[in-house]
Amino acid sequence: MNRKWEAKLKQIEERASHYERKPLSSVYRPRLSKPEEPPSIWRLFHRQAQAFNFVKSCKEDVHVFALECKVGDGQRIYLVTTYAEFWFYYKSRKNLLHCYEVIPENAVCKLYFDLEFNKPANPGADGKKMVALLIEYVRKALQELYGVNCSAEDVLNLDSSTDEKFSRHLIFQLHDVAFKDNIHVGVYTRNRNFRLYKSSKIGKRVALEVTEDNRFFPTQSKDVSDEYQYFLSSLVSNVRFSDTLRILTCEPSQNKQKGVGYFNSIGTSVETIEGFQCSPYPEVDHFVLSLVNKDGIKGGIRRWNYFFPEELLVYDICKYRWCENIGRAHKSNNIMILVDLKNEVWYQKCHDPVCKAENFKSDCFPLPAEVCLLFLFKEEEEFTTDEADETRSNETQNPHKPSPSRLSTGASADAVWDNGIDDAYFLEATEDAELAEAAENSLLSYNSEVDEIPDELIIEVLQE
Repeated sequence: MNRKWEAKLKQIEERASHYERKPLSSVYRPRLSKPEEPPSIWRLFHRQAQAFNFVKSCKEDVHVFALECKVGDGQRIYLVTTYAEFWFYYKSRKNLLHCYEVIPENAVCKLYFDLEFNKPANPGADGKKMVALLIEYVRKALQELYGVNCSAEDVLNLDSSTDEKFSRHLIFQLHDVAFKDNIHVGVYTRNRNFRLYKSSKIGKRVALEVTEDNRFFPTQSKDVSDEYQYFLSSLVSNVRFSDTLRILTCEPSQNKQKGVGYFNSIGTSVETIEGFQCSPYPEVDHFVLSLVNKDGIKGGIRRWNYFFPEELLVYDICKYRWCENIGRAHKSNNIMILVDLKNEVWYQKCHDPVCKAENFKSDCFPLPAEVCLLFLFKEEEEFTTDEADETRSNETQNPHKPSPSRLSTGASADAVWDNGIDDAYFLEATEDAELAEAAENSLLSYNSEVDEIPDELIIEVLQE
């Protein structure tokens, strides 16, 4: 026993000596990459907005996750990292037990449902049968309204039911089909948190797992594990741009006028109304309009789609058909302008079948500095600071005078598109903004000027 103790003591002394010579970094930064490769990204933030702003500054393909921690009664911190690195730490299920995908607003996404009911209050309800009926109903609606074919084999079915509550997540894996954004899906709005596959809610031990009646199986690969494939399939915002991808829309305003709910009650619109609203980046919209308004031709933006994984804005152009591939305007087929915000370039592609068959993509052209993300991000920070100073000044001079609203900043873009946003959208946006602000104000009580979460919290959340 003494020898074992002496050996253990020697081992501890050697390790203590090692850390004296090479102390730990003050900030925990996990690394997956090899020494010759660029460093991996793993950043934690107090607020969701901070995390998304950091994503905008990254060239890498990073995403935002929410981590529910025990500090402060289940409050959340926000993690920015890649899918691969997140899965590396997440797959063991020793840590990162309560995690959520943050679905970006305005981003193209999969069709998904969050289903639940209280079992004691519904003793005769057969949850399994109800889910099967819903899938069949949605399958028929997709076929009738959009001409999209799918089956139960295209639906990832996850379960976290308990004796008290029936709980399922359904994520549709439609081939080359996705929805324009969360609003068009009708489940959530804004940047919503959607619980991850294999995660449980804080204080609960039941995680989301593949159900026994699940009929979706991801494509097998010798390079990627089945579990990682399920994880990627479960991510609602994991939708990549392709020429063959079809974007479905379901306008809330049209549904409300007809007395119909959102997609959960099945809407009818397939096409976005021309000039429906500006994109998340109205400055980029103006730049694209300048590209298609020249040589006596007044082109316009028919619609836009935003792919968050690539930070890619795809504009369908109307009334302007000049194609670099053929060196002239197409007679009937329209073109697309694609703006790559990560790489700060734009290029042209076509809807023309011949150009598509050739996989045509024009040369890449640099974006003007004033529409690059870093410039816009800096401008937004300055605007927010100036607005805050002005608000404080106004409140001091006239405490009863209303503070200015940023909603008015989108008016110029709407005027160019010759279409205003319905008053209902302003009301909904205002209510959402107020709720979001109230929620964010109740998050962590750490100093908001600090960019990094303290090491103690990081170690508690991610303890190896």
